[in-house]
Amino acid sequence: MSFKLPEDFVTHIEDNYNKAIQDGAIIFNGDSAVSQVKEETAGESKYRFHITLLDSLKHRPEKGTKEENPFAKPEPELTIVQDYGTSQEFRLVANKFPVVPYHFLLVTKDFVSQNTPLSPQELLGAFSVLRSLKSSSKDNWFAFYNSGSESGASQPHKHIQFMTLPDHFEPFGNSLASTSEPFIPNEVREPLIDQNLPFRHFLAKLPDTQDVDQEDLTMYFASLLQRTLTTLKYNNASHISYNFIMTTSYMLMIPRSCGTYKNALGLNSCGYNCLLLCKNKEIQDMVIEDGILQILAACGFPNEHIEETSSYHY
Repeated sequence: MSFKLPEDFVTHIEDNYNKAIQDGAIIFNGDSAVSQVKEETAGESKYRFHITLLDSLKHRPEKGTKEENPFAKPEPELTIVQDYGTSQEFRLVANKFPVVPYHFLLVTKDFVSQNTPLSPQELLGAFSVLRSLKSSSKDNWFAFYNSGSESGASQPHKHIQFMTLPDHFEPFGNSLASTSEPFIPNEVREPLIDQNLPFRHFLAKLPDTQDVDQEDLTMYFASLLQRTLTTLKYNNASHISYNFIMTTSYMLMIPRSCGTYKNALGLNSCGYNCLLLCKNKEIQDMVIEDGILQILAACGFPNEHIEETSSYHY
């Protein structure tokens, strides 16, 4: 079956979600969600953040274990595509605790640690999903991967997540990517970095969708991972943790120092994609009072230039 997806892939996702909601297989109280957009300034730039108070998040487990693995036993009512990949090593499943409608995941069938980098096959599998969604959906989809103990990952079993952005909302990565033509970062040319942001991050603009292949994706990912590892080493991090965000236009990676803010707000890739999710009013009030840029900085690393002193092989 390789990376071929159903022609009516979006409809397939929607039908699966609607039935699972009706049957109680998915826990989501979207009607209770309260959202607001907050604007913050850093340097001469303004950044918009989408803050959502979602009561059903309190039902989501904070941390899974290998022994209590929700992906070990497939749930037919959540399965969107049972066999995916050149060796049918993946499946696509709906998220049991979604943060937006149609939130779903690419999961390895066998246990693979979430602490491992994305493989060429996993990158191509995720990008193929995004490419299909872009051609058939009116929504703006992105993929994200939380890797490492301080990345905000909720499950140790390897999984890549897919979500839609709110209507008419653009995270900083979109704006940053629009400033450049496609290129693979190397020893001569650094990834794109917004110097006004207080946390370290690395972005690479991708070529046109149809021109991207597995080798390209691997080289782009490896170039960002090398910078991330250098940042972690420079800051004497005791773990390898990072967030990875991918669209059909760019890849973005953020090295992480800690997974929670004040032991109250869990942050994963969504936070660094300008989407803040709060499970109660107290946390929402804290986010607004402390400032989102301050929170993201506290859970990342300083946005300072570091000379590359080591080569990492991926």
